[in-house]
Amino acid sequence: VLGAMAVSCCNGGKKTLLTKGNSSKMDTLSYAMGANLGEFVSTRIADIPFNFEELDRGLETAALGKSKWTPEQAQEVFQSLIMPVNDRFGQLMRQKQDTTSTAEPIQVFVREGERDSLSYAYGINIGNDLRNGKFPIQLCWYMEGFQQTRNGEGEMTAEEIQQYLMNFFNVVYPEQQKELSEAWLAKMERKSGVQKSESGLLYKVVKEGDVSRSATDDRDQVTVHYTGRDRDGEVFDSSIFENMPKDRQEMMRQYQPDNFDEDGNIIENEPVTFPLDRVIAGWTEGMKLVGPGGKIILYIPAELAYGPRGNQAIAPNAALEFEVELIDVKPFVDPAAAEKAENAEATENAETTENAEATPAQKQRR
Repeated sequence: VLGAMAVSCCNGGKKTLLTKGNSSKMDTLSYAMGANLGEFVSTRIADIPFNFEELDRGLETAALGKSKWTPEQAQEVFQSLIMPVNDRFGQLMRQKQDTTSTAEPIQVFVREGERDSLSYAYGINIGNDLRNGKFPIQLCWYMEGFQQTRNGEGEMTAEEIQQYLMNFFNVVYPEQQKELSEAWLAKMERKSGVQKSESGLLYKVVKEGDVSRSATDDRDQVTVHYTGRDRDGEVFDSSIFENMPKDRQEMMRQYQPDNFDEDGNIIENEPVTFPLDRVIAGWTEGMKLVGPGGKIILYIPAELAYGPRGNQAIAPNAALEFEVELIDVKPFVDPAAAEKAENAEATENAETTENAEATPAQKQRR
């Protein structure tokens, strides 16, 4: 239950828009986001007796970059405690639903310091997300919304919180991103060597490669190395370990230790292979503009990327930049045509064998 709850709406970028804020003038976005978390804590997980003093301390220090725990340390503590706490919390919920039970209530925290450590680690996780987020958050108003709402003293009702946030994330924020993306694309279009296709894709061919082997069919399969960046130049995805966001690097070190040498260096950067009809439209088009051995930079409008909805790592209406090295192209072969050709070859081979084994009289009759 606790492990599944979202701590923020931020997407993990490196640049922070978070500030301490101006306590004399309310920032509604910050307050509403804090209040949303407060609403969750006070309703969905109200039975978990957090030490809110420790949770708040962890949140504030991490958001301001002053935590004594690294994000990795906080996550390690959180993960080590969350499973047993989740289990006991689930038992408590089932016990409360059993109206015939006369047993003593299950204790969610059973060891000394467990409550404080989990509360502090959870606060650090929230604070790190805020610090690494893409939204302009004023910490003083976020904390005000969080604290007031969890205490039942919020200035916004649950309905008002949801209405405000839904309007911001579904209307205001996408429109902001659209304007910023259009301005960024206009700037990229003026760069030396950048060309524009009929679809609106901007691209710069760094190296043509073997264009005689370029992809021509959307079903062709390509093998590439790539790095994807947002408008600010922050990497959100890459096939090259050294270019990957730090959190993904740490995850790979943890879950794929065999890919690293004794010094912790990646042994080999494995390229990625996929058919062109399984990726965003900007990639499908862009990969046909160079051949194997080529390199291209794509500046992709939102409508050729993830559109107005975005995804977990990509903002709605976000234009993106991809630097791609095309390693190989495997042309699509229609399975039906391949099977037909295979059958024809098998028939021809059978006839050749039959002719070779026939007697002179049989050959004459044929």
